[in-house]
Amino acid sequence: MSEAAAKHQFVLRRIRTFVLGVTALLSSVSPLLAQGAPQDKEPGDWWLQVTPYLWAAGIEGGVTTGPYTVPIDASFGDLWSKLKFAFSAHAEFGKGRVLGGIDFLTIKVGEDSIPIAAPELGTTGDFRFTTIQTELFGAYRFGGFQRPTRLDLLAGVRYTYQDQDLVIRATPIDRFRGFSEAWVDFFAGARFGADLGRRWYVSARADAGGGGAKFTANAAAGVGFRVLSWFDVDLGFRYLFLDYEDGVPGSPTFYSYNADQYGALLGFSFRF
Repeated sequence: MSEAAAKHQFVLRRIRTFVLGVTALLSSVSPLLAQGAPQDKEPGDWWLQVTPYLWAAGIEGGVTTGPYTVPIDASFGDLWSKLKFAFSAHAEFGKGRVLGGIDFLTIKVGEDSIPIAAPELGTTGDFRFTTIQTELFGAYRFGGFQRPTRLDLLAGVRYTYQDQDLVIRATPIDRFRGFSEAWVDFFAGARFGADLGRRWYVSARADAGGGGAKFTANAAAGVGFRVLSWFDVDLGFRYLFLDYEDGVPGSPTFYSYNADQYGALLGFSFRF
C-alpha cells in the first residue's frame, strides 16, 4: 500500500473511533430492565412488551490505527452534540416460560471541519455516518407468573452494519472516501428480577459473547416503577466492555478498539 493510501486509511479509521463512541449512546443488548409478561397474564397467554430506551454513556479506552494509538475519554455530552438522528425500539414477546425478542437501532451522526489527526496531511474533513444494528434473542424463564422473583437464561445474535462518507478538505481539490463494514456477534447470559411490593421492582443482567468482536461483556442493574398496569419506567446503570480488532497488527491498515463504556440507563415499557 502506498504512503498516500495509508494516510487515507488512517483518516477513515480515526473518524470511525469517534463514531463507535456515538453509537454507544443508544445501542443496547436489549433493554436491561425489561420485566416481560404483565402481572394480569396467565401462563398460557401471549404477551407483548415494547420499550423505547436511552443509554447515556461515556467512554474511556484507546484505539490503534496502523502505527498510531489514540486515547479515548469522552463524556455523554461530548458525544450527544454530534448526533443528527436516532431511532431505537425493542420488543419482547412470549407465552409460558419461553420468551423472544427483537431490537432495532439506527443512528446518524456528523460533523464538519474536523481536524485530521495525522499532522502530515494538513487537512480537515466533513463526515456523515449511519449505523444499523439488529438483534434477535430467545430466553427461558424460571419463576414469574405471580411469583416475586424471576430468572431468564438468554442467548442471541446481533448484526451490525456501518456506512461512512468522508470529504477530505485539501488543496488543490477535495477528496471523497467511503467506508462500510458489517459483522455478527453471538452472546449468552442471564437476567434476574424481583418485586418490591406491587409497584417497585429491581432487576439485573449480565452477558458476554463475541464473533465479529474478539470479546464483549455487559452488566447492568436498576430499579423500575409500575406507573400503570401496562406502563413502567426503568432507571439503572450499565457497563459495557468491547474489544474489537480488524487486520494484521503492525500493518498500515490494522485497527483495534478497546474501551469501557458506562452510564445511566432510562427506559419506558408498554405492555400488551
